[in-house]
Amino acid sequence: MTTRARRGCEQPMRTDLLRPRILSALALACAMLAGGACSSEADGTPTPQSSGERPETSESSPDPSTGDPAQEAPGVDNPLDASRFLTDPCTVLTRAQLATFDVTRPGIPETTGGVAEQVGPFCTWHAAAELGSTIGVGFITGNKNGLSDTYRGRSQFEDFRPTEVEEYPAVFANSPDLRSKGMCTIVVGISDSSAIQATEVGELDETGSCERAKQVATSALATIREGG
Repeated sequence: MTTRARRGCEQPMRTDLLRPRILSALALACAMLAGGACSSEADGTPTPQSSGERPETSESSPDPSTGDPAQEAPGVDNPLDASRFLTDPCTVLTRAQLATFDVTRPGIPETTGGVAEQVGPFCTWHAAAELGSTIGVGFITGNKNGLSDTYRGRSQFEDFRPTEVEEYPAVFANSPDLRSKGMCTIVVGISDSSAIQATEVGELDETGSCERAKQVATSALATIREGG
């Protein structure tokens, strides 16, 4: 397992400093939506766009409605139903799974507000203070074409790398690319019409942050597959 960088042996985690970093991770979720459904206010808090606002696009940008095969994600052979977790997203990781991430405190669910209502419900968990890590799992209900909607917006991401998680199609999707600062997001297609995302926000290096995000996604898939 990748060695984690530490804040300093004697210094406890400052939750007031961690909060903006959580918001930064949540802002990444907005970029997952087809066409971009969120904007950011001055304080960094993601908020939904007005109905009349559309992101600027160039003439060469693909039209999400065309169904261009080049913009499609791989199909999902064994779709999963995550609907039971939408009202209580923190149940997507079990106590035993959380222990492997050094998490002992309850998760913080978000099922209302701008991001949850536009992108989908999510949950964040703080690991042991000395690790400086916050993990998260979100359900991207704002997209109706699953991972393909993230593929169609690939030009929005500075870091876009297709991969797999437990044989489910996935992609590392980060913008801005803050992997070297300990932030990484992975999006996994769980059906052809739905996807989840897993995040790590902490003090791991570029490789370790994405490895941990992928491990979180793997655990979430296991819970969803087993029905909770």
